[in-house]
Amino acid sequence: MTTIDVRGLPGAVFGSGVARRRELTGWDAAIRRRSATTRRIGFVSLDAGLDTATLAARTTRVLAARRREPVLAVDVTAGGEFAARLGITAAPRAARPAPRVTAEAVEGLTHGAGWYGLRGRSDDGPVEAWISDAAPVSRFFDVCVTDFGARHPLDDFAACAALCDAVCIVADARRERAELARALGPAIMALPESPLPVFAILDRRGGGATARAMDADPWPVVGIPRSPAPRAHREPTAHATRMALLRLCAALVAGPEAAA
Repeated sequence: MTTIDVRGLPGAVFGSGVARRRELTGWDAAIRRRSATTRRIGFVSLDAGLDTATLAARTTRVLAARRREPVLAVDVTAGGEFAARLGITAAPRAARPAPRVTAEAVEGLTHGAGWYGLRGRSDDGPVEAWISDAAPVSRFFDVCVTDFGARHPLDDFAACAALCDAVCIVADARRERAELARALGPAIMALPESPLPVFAILDRRGGGATARAMDADPWPVVGIPRSPAPRAHREPTAHATRMALLRLCAALVAGPEAAA
């Protein structure tokens, strides 16, 4: 008869649970952290087929649910999918003096649960739309989440990234697509504005293998389970997806250490 030493069981059985709870606590604290200035978060991809709007909408909801001050959501894409996901109906603002107080800044914006939203002028291009429509009001918010959609690296990708403090590059988990996106990391960090690149690797299996292959990189890499038919108007129910979103939000708000 074999005798089992049970003295080592608590650490073996519950150790992973304690570590996960510590991670969750750290991510939550990072998401709730107050910002001295506006934290500008942008979502961008290299592929038009990738759904930056859904990820940006879910990120907005996570941040809005955990932060004390409202989050600003900005859609400067031509299609307006991000605005549709959140129900943003605020049209581009007519020319008027820059707001002086918060009450003037939020006037006319769509108001949701913990967030305000606006749509930029799609025919002006994403950079011009952000500067003219979002910049005047963004300074009244602790966090601003913008969907720039699919951009070409030789066109306006860098200009969009330069408007952000943290830019989330949404990439497919296939090796060639992930490597192409990964190559943009050093270029983004070399911009004069020094935005932080954060990679969200989408895959039905969670992008885990690709994300782990990029773990040695000096920027956060988060694998996100990709649903074949995402319902962006609903909160994700899968535990792995919720955990990935929390880690992604922590990295976007507080930097690489928060996502470790």
